[in-house]
Amino acid sequence: MAETPSYLRPARRRRGDDVAAPARTWGGRRAGGVVRLTVQDAIQAMLDYHRIDWSRSTIAGARTYLLGRRFTEFLSDRGVRTLDQLTTDVCLEFCTLQAGLVSSGTIAKYRVYFTALEKFCTQSTGYTSGLVDVARIPKPRQPGYKSPQVLTREEERDIVAASKAERDRLIVETFLATGVRVSELCALLVADLTMTRPPHLHVHGSVHDRYRTKSGDDRRVPFRNSYRTLPRRLEVYAETLRDDRRHRELFLSQRGEPFTVWGIEQLTQRLERYTGIHCAPHKLRHTWATRCVDAGIQPFHLQQAGGWKSIEMVRRYYTADARETLAAFARAIEV
Repeated sequence: MAETPSYLRPARRRRGDDVAAPARTWGGRRAGGVVRLTVQDAIQAMLDYHRIDWSRSTIAGARTYLLGRRFTEFLSDRGVRTLDQLTTDVCLEFCTLQAGLVSSGTIAKYRVYFTALEKFCTQSTGYTSGLVDVARIPKPRQPGYKSPQVLTREEERDIVAASKAERDRLIVETFLATGVRVSELCALLVADLTMTRPPHLHVHGSVHDRYRTKSGDDRRVPFRNSYRTLPRRLEVYAETLRDDRRHRELFLSQRGEPFTVWGIEQLTQRLERYTGIHCAPHKLRHTWATRCVDAGIQPFHLQQAGGWKSIEMVRRYYTADARETLAAFARAIEV
């Protein structure tokens, strides 16, 4: 019995499944003495072109979606090998087939990368394709936005108290005190801790791209006043408790290697099992944003500290609490 093509199978939901499979090599096709570009060549040219203005994670995502097995097998079965054969109708058929097999978010990502490829081909000489109206591929219906859940103040204290090892406690407190992304925390260097007043972290990269943040801008993030002793404890840890000096990263695993995102997630999962409190790194970032807003930090300042492109993201990261709302009105005596 013939195996079902990958693009007709439901997507698997296991770690590592988003890694692109080796793309098929098709090679150019010669017609009338002219070499017609392959779809693969055009995609690779687009990735090379955007290497200076896209983050590594964006480059990796585009490669996974456009050069992965799901899309390349579909093109092969449809006989689409050269760029001029790739049309919006072909991409529309592919997206239609994926409905029910992958999430609506995944289909939306395909649409984003098809749009990027259309723009690249339109602006580049010699890249003629049928992608001239990708916008008519309908946007998939996304699940309704859910307000993020944050730790209560009691849960925040319990999570910190449950972190027995000094390194683990410092990691959890750094999340809660600065709101850095997990990929950014893994890439923090000892030199990124600045003790001049006010103490702050210099965030300038992530594990995906050492020289570029997700927003593309460096930022300096101060510590929440509730964790005013943390900068000094981080300095002591870096000078005396951090065993391995071969690496410049601030936080190292027990094997003396820089932390990976998965390693940090395992740490928070251990805390979750011990306390019964869900405390994933992203939830800690939501908690930081909410505490800052409740303390009166202006949204524009929080946007800069959090590394968000738009003020709308600040709203998405904030979770309203009835008690905090009442307290805010009580403090604002002139309202």
